[in-house]
Parts: sequence; structure tokens; C-alpha cells
Amino acid sequence: MRRFVILGHKAPVSPAFTLDDLPGSAGRIDVLCRAIGASLFLSHDLRRDVEVTLVLRDQVEIRIVGSRVKRLNPDERSTAALLRKALARLAEIEDGDGEEIESTPGIFVRPSGLSEVLDRVYQTGSHPVMLHEHGDPIESMEFPEDTTFFLSDHEEFSEDDYERLDHLERVSLGRQPLHTSQCITITHYLMDLRRNDTNAELVLCHKVWGDPKAQLVKNLLEDFGIPATIVSQASQSHLPLIVDGLGEMRIMVFDRDLHRAREIVADYFEELIDRDD
Repeated sequence: MRRFVILGHKAPVSPAFTLDDLPGSAGRIDVLCRAIGASLFLSHDLRRDVEVTLVLRDQVEIRIVGSRVKRLNPDERSTAALLRKALARLAEIEDGDGEEIESTPGIFVRPSGLSEVLDRVYQTGSHPVMLHEHGDPIESMEFPEDTTFFLSDHEEFSEDDYERLDHLERVSLGRQPLHTSQCITITHYLMDLRRNDTNAELVLCHKVWGDPKAQLVKNLLEDFGIPATIVSQASQSHLPLIVDGLGEMRIMVFDRDLHRAREIVADYFEELIDRDD
């Protein structure tokens, strides 16, 4: 499960808002609707393994479950209408009752705040991180597929938000501030890439003889952002000579990187071996 928690600092916590002015009188709920779309929509389908939670003014939690949601459309107005239906159901929840109500299929609502949402993230076993431009580069971070990404809306995290999320890892998509929906789209791309790499087979890019040259080629490819692995086809001899491929080293890359990797090796080293050799 991949999860996104988005803090809405100005969004309404009652259904008394108009669908005709989402950026204005509706407290920039349009930003949250775009974030929901970026989190859940694929071309002609939905991401069934994604869950989105909105925390509105630290008072209301709306949770959208990709595997169950229905009647969710790409336009902001119809998404806002579903959120308004969820807020209208709040009156049915008794004071002190922490149970959520399913307002429409796959959309759940309850009175709740950031602290309670964070507690439930830990209870699910998900790994929480904070998306922030002043964090460690996401490329250098290792975290599981079941990760919960905390983001803010059009406003910066408040001091109170920072205080409660201060213990989380901060992960950066770059120093340039981006829209919430853009951050979600990029995060999906990078996480999808990691998932594909985990399941992908390595293919042969190049062969060399001797470990020093293999390391040189590997380092070159990685300088260009191409992950590479060295596979030895035979154990090294205790003799100082390398005979009949006894020191043959194969440089392996992901299939998606093969064409570019072979171009780089050809430019910097020598004629490439045939990939089926």
C-alpha cells in the first residue's frame, strides 16, 4: 500500500461551501482535489493500491481508498462534491466516537486531527516520511513500498505541524518548491521505477577481463545515473595470468538502460561485444 496524507490548512470542515468557487470561498479545496487526482488516477483506471488521507484544519479526516472508491472523476468539481458529501455526514458521528463513516463508496470521514492520523499510520506498520524541499534527496533514500508521504497544501507546514512531524525523515524532490499534486506525481514515478527495478532482470551490457576495468566501467555508468552490477563468470585464478575468460567480468544493467549504457561504454572505451555473445 502506498499512502499520502495531505494537510489542508484553509479547507472547509463543513459542507457549506459552493462548488462554483473552489479556489476562493472553498478555502483552496481545489488544491486538495488535484492532489487526490494525482494520487489515484491512471489513464483509464485508478491506482488500487493507494490510499489518500486529507486532514482538514486539524479537525476532520477524509480517507479515500483506491481499491474501493467509486464515482471518482478527474475533474475537481465532482471530486469536491464527494468531499462535501463526506463533510455532510459528520453530524451523524456522536461526540467522542472515533469510528469513521463511509459517506460514498471508498470515502470515509471522521472528526480527527494530525496526531490521530499519525498514530494510525504507525498502527498499520506503514513507514512515514515528510516530503519537503529541505530534506535528503529521494534518490539516496531507501524505504519500503508501504510508505506514507506527508505533504502540505498550498501553504507551508505550520509550526505545530513541524513539531508533531519533526521526528519523521524529510525527503526532498529537489530544492525547487513544487505544487502538492506535482510532488505526488513525481513520487509515484520514482516509486514505480523502484518497484519495476526490483522485479526486473538484468541484461548484459558489456564484457571485460579483470576486476579493475570492470569497476571502471561500472563507475562510469553510475556517474551517468545508470545502476550497474558486475557479475564474474568464473572465479579468479590464483595465478597472475588470466586465461580463456577466467577473469571475465560481465557488466549488467536494467533493460531500460541498456541502449544508453552501451552508447556510453562505446564512447569512452572500445567496440562493444555482441549482447548475445
